[in-house]
Amino acid sequence: MVNKFVFPDLHGCIETFRYTFEKVVCPEITDLIYFTGDFINKGPDSKAVLDYIFYLMEAGYNIQAVRGNHEQLLLNAINDKTTFQDFASKGGLDTLDSFNTDTVDDIPDRYIEFINALPFYIELDDFFIVHAGFNYLSSDLFSDRDSMLHIRDFVVDPEKTHYKTIIHGHYATPLEDILYHVIERKNYRINIDNGCVY
Repeated sequence: MVNKFVFPDLHGCIETFRYTFEKVVCPEITDLIYFTGDFINKGPDSKAVLDYIFYLMEAGYNIQAVRGNHEQLLLNAINDKTTFQDFASKGGLDTLDSFNTDTVDDIPDRYIEFINALPFYIELDDFFIVHAGFNYLSSDLFSDRDSMLHIRDFVVDPEKTHYKTIIHGHYATPLEDILYHVIERKNYRINIDNGCVY
């Protein structure tokens, strides 16, 4: 049997990530492993988190992830130097420290190419995985990338997302709330961000 696991925002917390992956979840090589984005910023070792993702992929694990707003902040800072301060003020300096640099231009291409290739959402048989959620008031919620990265308050219109449950992260949620939504599934959304970095 193939299991599916979704990991929430990691924010550079390599020790928590490795322990959870290796000691708690312990997925088989045939399982499917998803991430809600925000691998980087705020935490102590964003580079190590990405390196561990690369290691798992090279070991044969089926890894898929969506882009988070913090990945987008990095891409923005690379493409438009006037946005660097926004990146820096939201944990970006911690990311640069993990790469032993003070400029986004020194982050090796491998990491940037991986981040740049991340989709904004993944559709599965019964779920959508997205970093923040969808704007159900939008005429085309699958094109509203800003909402997929940043939205917080939204009410699911299940018809627009084919009666699939939305799994997302983006803002820290108490464990009791996560468990309630995993078990009850009453509103077609589960925020699994448990505030790892905090």
